[in-house]
Amino acid sequence: MSSKSKRLGSLADVFQAEKLEGTIRKIRLDKILPSENQPRQDRKKGIEDLARSLDKDGLLQPIIVTKQNPEDENYKIVAGERRYHAAKQLGWAEIECKILDRDEKETFRLAIIENLQRENLSPYEEVEAMSHLKNSFKYTDQELGTLFGKSRSYMTELLGISNLSKDELNFCKEAGIESKNLLIQAVAASRKGTFSEFLSLFQAGALKTVKDAKSFNREEENLFTPKITNVTNSKVSNLNSTEYKITKNKA
Repeated sequence: MSSKSKRLGSLADVFQAEKLEGTIRKIRLDKILPSENQPRQDRKKGIEDLARSLDKDGLLQPIIVTKQNPEDENYKIVAGERRYHAAKQLGWAEIECKILDRDEKETFRLAIIENLQRENLSPYEEVEAMSHLKNSFKYTDQELGTLFGKSRSYMTELLGISNLSKDELNFCKEAGIESKNLLIQAVAASRKGTFSEFLSLFQAGALKTVKDAKSFNREEENLFTPKITNVTNSKVSNLNSTEYKITKNKA
């Protein structure tokens, strides 16, 4: 079984084990609010396609909501925010919901699990969500690893991505780094003080694989030989208002 299948299987088991029993009924959309702890940052991505699917096939699964305060008139979404937005776009007045009685910690944890099952979270969203779980709800790396089907060491490395500065994370996004393993290598480069060179080489195509990135981080800066010559990267120059050039070393 692949690690990806193992991960999804583990999350599915967790979701089943939660025994998400609750009242199912239709609730007016104007009584439902998105959660401020929703792990997805780009909340409306793909809503057009989902709306077409809802219009054609209807709602296949109820969205999951909760009331954190019993006296509240409104419900907060635990899972299914994109379906909620798609239903609003279609002009639906109400939507079928499963109502859970869970606290903030549990609802946020379930939201992350649901999104990871559906593979909707980007690496940046996943890191932010895991960091929120760790910092706000006091999970250990070992507990998070067990919950999400990963080793403690992997979770520690993943959470280490949050040590990149906001600017560094934005540069990684702009450069098109979408691999968690490459982001982990970007952290290693940042710690060595070679983040700018790392990003320049990635954008120039010299660090195409995680193996390349690990090689860069293992070698001394002046010994790493990229497969390109005289590359100038204008985007990365904003890091220190300096133009970075990577030139192939000559034997």
